[in-house]
Amino acid sequence: MPNIGDLVGRVIGLVGELIGSSSLRLGIAPTLVILGLLLVLLSLLARPAGRWTPGDRGHLARTGHLMALAAEAGTEAAFSLGTAGVARGTRALDRLQTLAALPILGHVARAAARGGVTLRVTANDPVAVLLAEQTVEQAHRRMGTLERLSESGVTYVGEGRPTAAALALAEQQVWGGAFVAGGLAEEGLLLLHGMADGATATSFGSADVGQAPMLLLEGEGTLVGPELYQTPGDIRSTVQDWTAAFTANRLIWLTVAVLVGASALLLLGVPGIPAFFTGR
Repeated sequence: MPNIGDLVGRVIGLVGELIGSSSLRLGIAPTLVILGLLLVLLSLLARPAGRWTPGDRGHLARTGHLMALAAEAGTEAAFSLGTAGVARGTRALDRLQTLAALPILGHVARAAARGGVTLRVTANDPVAVLLAEQTVEQAHRRMGTLERLSESGVTYVGEGRPTAAALALAEQQVWGGAFVAGGLAEEGLLLLHGMADGATATSFGSADVGQAPMLLLEGEGTLVGPELYQTPGDIRSTVQDWTAAFTANRLIWLTVAVLVGASALLLLGVPGIPAFFTGR
């Protein structure tokens, strides 16, 4: 595995050799440019996960910290797959939302398993219950905490009726964290309000645009519209993937900015621009 310290040392040494061997006498502006480039390079290498991460959709990046607080307080976490599901009579959009919510459930379940927090999952569809059980089991297996699997559970409530499910899913209880992801309808306000009441933190998501006002009003972290479908890809991406992607993007934009700036100076008649960049 390459040593980052050696890489930084070689880059700094290379820049020093280029400056020392160049006949160009640097002024204030070139010196600032070189220092700025070195600062960008060091910023890319130092704490890349904290500097080049994407927007925190739904406040899901803080799930691990939230589970740690829940473990200290002795509270449980709740996750609802909404009032829809994947059964035969469900709309195609609701089915897709439920399937998109399963990776989010896996992310929350892994954080709960790592923190030793009991996770209560509820669904309004028997098939969704089976999928949720497999997701929670896989999360505990991945974290090596199968002995805690029996503490968590997936419950089928509402018997397929949306309003009854909303009332049952929104059982009044103090949650260390409340999460809702999946299809919602008019009864979604009952579900979201009940889950948010007494919860330390909330994260609600649904692709139903008509439910966006409820999500924004009731939830601290929200996934509205296509964000519900984009989030699973963000969760599955590793820190290295995001670091490489965002580093490449910023280097590309930096190159474009330099080319545009140099071209503008040439058009304004400023002499010596090519010589400045080539060191001749």
